[in-house]
Amino acid sequence: MSGTKETTLRDSGLGPGSRREPRVSLVFYFREGAKIVVPGTEPLVVGRTWPADIVVDDPSVSRAHAKFFVAPDGGVVFEDLGSTNGTRLNGVAAPRGRIAPGDEVRVGDVSVALHVLSTVAGVQGLLGYDLFLRLLDDELVRARTFARPVSLLMISARAPGHPLRTWAPALLDELRPVDRAAVYAADAVLVALPETALTGAEALGAAMVTGNAALRFGAATFPDDGTTVDELLDVARSAMLGRARGRDQGTAAPSPGNAGVVASPKMRAVWDMIDRVAPSILPILVQGETGTGKEVVTRALHARSHRKDGPLRSVNCAAIPPNLVESVLFGHEKGAFTGADRTTKGLFEQAHGGTLMLDEIGELPAAAQAALLRVLETKQLVRVGGDRDVSVDVRVVAATHRDLEKMCADNTFRWDLYYRLHGVTIALPALRDRTEEIRPLAESFLRDACRDNARAVRGIDEVAMGALVRWHWPGNVRELKNVVERAVVIARTEIVTAEDLPERLRAAAGAPDPRAAPAAAVAPSPAEVTATAPVDPSLDYKERLRLEMQRYETNMIVDALARANGSVTAAAQALKIPVRTLTHKMQAFGIKKKADPA
Repeated sequence: MSGTKETTLRDSGLGPGSRREPRVSLVFYFREGAKIVVPGTEPLVVGRTWPADIVVDDPSVSRAHAKFFVAPDGGVVFEDLGSTNGTRLNGVAAPRGRIAPGDEVRVGDVSVALHVLSTVAGVQGLLGYDLFLRLLDDELVRARTFARPVSLLMISARAPGHPLRTWAPALLDELRPVDRAAVYAADAVLVALPETALTGAEALGAAMVTGNAALRFGAATFPDDGTTVDELLDVARSAMLGRARGRDQGTAAPSPGNAGVVASPKMRAVWDMIDRVAPSILPILVQGETGTGKEVVTRALHARSHRKDGPLRSVNCAAIPPNLVESVLFGHEKGAFTGADRTTKGLFEQAHGGTLMLDEIGELPAAAQAALLRVLETKQLVRVGGDRDVSVDVRVVAATHRDLEKMCADNTFRWDLYYRLHGVTIALPALRDRTEEIRPLAESFLRDACRDNARAVRGIDEVAMGALVRWHWPGNVRELKNVVERAVVIARTEIVTAEDLPERLRAAAGAPDPRAAPAAAVAPSPAEVTATAPVDPSLDYKERLRLEMQRYETNMIVDALARANGSVTAAAQALKIPVRTLTHKMQAFGIKKKADPA
């Protein structure tokens, strides 16, 4: 392996010295973990067994599957070696190709990504903010696919006067080639840490601030603290500022009486419903896209109920390992399983006399759905390893962004549990459907950001505000909060301008409203033509199945985009997937929008 460095992420820590290596790396993601390779000019053979340079024990990988190397012009190139399952670039079969940041190469079923760090703010190895967010979003897609952790670390100076160049190089010395660091502000950085749990991220943050009282840090991890970029940003920033961990911190109005925030008829109806149903004993189902404020609604329901003096507990069902769901919810007895050294109460017992929020309820496995239904019907539970009933008095608020009725029709969610949970349904509108609230929300978040960051920013100019109003906000109120917070931190004057907004929003500053003038319908690209062409019957079964699935998925996306007149947001809504997921799939399948007419 001449000219290379390989690290297995499962075995590697966050040790020093990696910054002396080239700041380009290839990451191979597979079911059992991942491997990092720093490529050189000598070809590196990827295969299932020795003598391959990079051994990936996966049945979809041939003995000598493909090779990777750095071309004379500095680009990273791959070449298939006649493998059985082939090599693909962004979903298209490619015997040879060049990899750019954001591309995905598939070696059999193994995903390969290129990581490149650059020089920003005078510090080598820091990415720009917008590129970092796109790459972190790609990392979360891989984390979901392979069920692996990803952590986000935010480090900043406590007060002005400590620019990045004085301390960021020391941070970069502690990172692995796979880690990504980016400028958040003139005195703050973000670090994405693939294959790293919260304890590892916090250890790195603690190592940076130990002996340097001028710095502070906060960390968040996927999926425990959130499943989207905006959720992780919110939690990491809240942790850095010393606030309680919570994904919906400050993402909606604290009360319906605040007319400066609850300014749309749809949200007034929501808060009116909250006031009417809060005193009842009915279970509540809160539905809405990520970032619309489901936890805020739950806190409001609890505060307005007769249980307000009781405990409020919350859990993200998607973040609980399947084998621990019943233990987390219902508790366990001492000796119930390896490591159960004492009897522990579950969340239902902890919330006795109060309210329990079950977020992402649609992610509960079938066995846990049955156990939950029993507790809701009998108001009694049995701890794991126990043999007696424990009575509980809990009001359940379930929340989800998924269509539970469709899940029931698909037999992935129980009808009887669905009927038991939705005594009353509160549907939260997306921010793009209540644009009259963007201005007051942005102004409220600006005041909060000034207080938290000791800034004296007085307002947002009309060009910047116009960009905020025109943006489609796939991350909803939480995304708006993150955008305003960063704008306040990096603002060069007492007024936030369009230059202080992320690149994606700056483009909207002079663009027409996407809801009033949707983008043109898409035209099939060469990649789409390939994906929708008849599948060669001579291919082996596995490859035919993969191509058929890709063709089916591409057709669905193209059809949804056509029906939505090219609006990615509307197409994502129709497909019931996040906008960022749809954007990722469009990139992977080569689906592009038709150019505007000349």
